[in-house]
Amino acid sequence: MIFEQMLPIKAQRWYQTVWGILLLGVGIVIVVVVVAFLILLGKYWNEIKTGKVVQLPSAVYGGFSTATVSDPSGGAATRADIETSDDPFLGNPDADVVIVEFVDFKCPNCKAELPIMKQVLQKYGHRIKWIVRDFPVESTHPGASQAAEIINCASEQGLYWVAHDWFYNNQDNLVQALAGDEINIVADLIGLDYKKLVTCLGNSTIRAEVNRDFADGYKAGVAGTPTFFINGYKVEGVVPFEAWDKFLSVQ
Repeated sequence: MIFEQMLPIKAQRWYQTVWGILLLGVGIVIVVVVVAFLILLGKYWNEIKTGKVVQLPSAVYGGFSTATVSDPSGGAATRADIETSDDPFLGNPDADVVIVEFVDFKCPNCKAELPIMKQVLQKYGHRIKWIVRDFPVESTHPGASQAAEIINCASEQGLYWVAHDWFYNNQDNLVQALAGDEINIVADLIGLDYKKLVTCLGNSTIRAEVNRDFADGYKAGVAGTPTFFINGYKVEGVVPFEAWDKFLSVQ
């Protein structure tokens, strides 16, 4: 018994101690997180490189810091709901990058974004398709629905973009709602045939088109204007040219 008491006590290995076990656990967690991050990073890089999808994480494309970026997986609308084929567009119809902008023609922020989008089109028009859809917010901008209807009617006369720009440029000078004589004056300034315009405005099809845009935007989570969907990713607010330039230069 005395001899046994004199034998040295077998020392525990480091990984058998409480601190060793905790250290191992933390190490395993770190390894798992790093591997998951590398897999996700590789997935994003491959998708961006192949042009299959446009990723807009603000951590990567910090130029969008003035806007809110959302993943499309959380929305109720699909890209097919958003990227319609019958709405006016500029750019390359077969572009990999599709930008859908929901606008209110009486919204000051939309007006501020217009020259920026023109600059984007001038530099990247061959690589993007820019679709414009209506989201008139009557509660904030009375008469916005009427403006959208007039501009959509201008499309029937081949003057959509002329009317589009005219309403933005004269945004501060327009009354809330245009009466008959005022519509006649606006038609003349834009270059529209007044009688055809009145006929078009009386057609419920145009009102239904504007309402459909609004409904699709609401379904997709549009809460204000301008709101962009870039290959399905929602970007809200006025986006500066520097942000577009930084993003599109790598596409």
